[in-house]
Order: sequence, then structure tokens, then C-alpha cells
Amino acid sequence: MELKIYGTNTIKEAINSGNLVSDIFISEKKHKNGHIDNALFRLIKEHELNMTVKNEQFFMKEFGSEALIKGIAAVADYNEIFFEDVIAKNAGKADVFYVILDDINDPQNLGSIIRTANCVGADCIILPKSNSVFITSAVANVSQGAVFYSDVVRVPNIARTIENLKDMGIWVIGLSGEAEEDIYSFKFDIPVAIVVGSEGKGLRRLTQERCEKILSIPMAGSINSLNASVSFAVSAYEIFRQRSISKKT
Repeated sequence: MELKIYGTNTIKEAINSGNLVSDIFISEKKHKNGHIDNALFRLIKEHELNMTVKNEQFFMKEFGSEALIKGIAAVADYNEIFFEDVIAKNAGKADVFYVILDDINDPQNLGSIIRTANCVGADCIILPKSNSVFITSAVANVSQGAVFYSDVVRVPNIARTIENLKDMGIWVIGLSGEAEEDIYSFKFDIPVAIVVGSEGKGLRRLTQERCEKILSIPMAGSINSLNASVSFAVSAYEIFRQRSISKKT
């Protein structure tokens, strides 16, 4: 499918990842001022991509106000991958790290989670086919191009997928502020899938019941919850930290 993307970093990553970038547009103002990133300009020339100067009306109609502010936009292909492919790709991996998102509907949260997941080396992000945002232009741009390097799959049933992962020997761990045990007391030296609940309601009951363990993130202030992307980031970097130390010893 086609994604409308904007901003220097996102476009650079789309090109570097090997995905097809068919059109690149630069605003009249940005072209006049000559404010084009040198590395991006070299990539455009190297890959023999067409760059067209367009007016403000075009940017607003085709890409929106954020793209106009950035002054550069593009159309890129995104190729969806499937759950079975991911399982085959990671078969036998001792430190597999999957991310399961339970009804995440905010593209800002999904984009941030994909970006963080890529940074910590997560192997896949799993979403339900219904009641969830998928890869959109907004998600791609928030992720700063990480979508082009990440395996993001959709499954028809999260609860059934959790059972399948458990059958493969993967520990499925949910995040909830109500859990007594926290992420810092758990050893993540096992194949693991972290489950993050929706922005407003957290984990659904059926999803939580399927998890082998529920962990919390310690809080010290008056507010007792983090948003979905921050909760994932805190947990993901604890997994990354533990595994990094383990590899050094």
C-alpha cells in the first residue's frame, strides 16, 4: 500500500530501507531557501528519484499542514508482513522479543511504540485486525521511518495468538498498574512477548487472563498511570538493559 510521508528523516529512512519511493515533493519556500538536507539530496540523486517543486495548496491538499511545515514530502510503498512469516523468521531464537498491542487506537502511540521497538531490537509488533489502528501516514511519520524497518503484523484474535505464542515457549507478560510485581523484579532472560493495553482501559479482561504474568511499573507521584507508548518504552528498555548486561558477562 502507499503511504504519504513527510520530513527529512522519515523520507531518508524510507529510501535507505529499500522500499519504493515513487515521488518526492518540495515546497516552493523550501526550494527557494535551499534548505534541503545534504544527505537526503545525495540519496535522491543516487537513487535517481524525481523531486518536484509544489505550492502550498498542493501540500495542504495532498499531505496536510505538518508536511507543509516540513517542506518536503513523498509517496512510499509499505509491504505488509504476516504472522506466519514472522514466526518462521524467528524460529529457535532464544531471546525473541515480541510486542502485542491490545486495542491501540492512537496513531501517535503506535508510531512511538514502533520507533521504540526498533531501537531496542524487538522482533515483531502484533496488532488485532479489528479495533486497532494500523500503519497509516501519521504512524509512519511519528515513527520517524521506523515502520520501514519493522515487522508489524495483524492477527484476527489476540487471545488465540497469545495461546499460540505460549505453546511455542514464549512467556507472555502483560503490563498493568494494578500488578504487585514490577518489571524490575523479573528476569527477562527468556523468549518474551510484552502485552500493552489500550490508552484508556488498559488490558482487556480476556487478554489479561491469557497472560502468564502481569507486571507493573513503579510510580512515585500522584498520577498512577503512563500512556501506552511510555509504558512500553520503560518496559522495553528494562528488557534491553537486562539482556545487554547478560551479553557482557
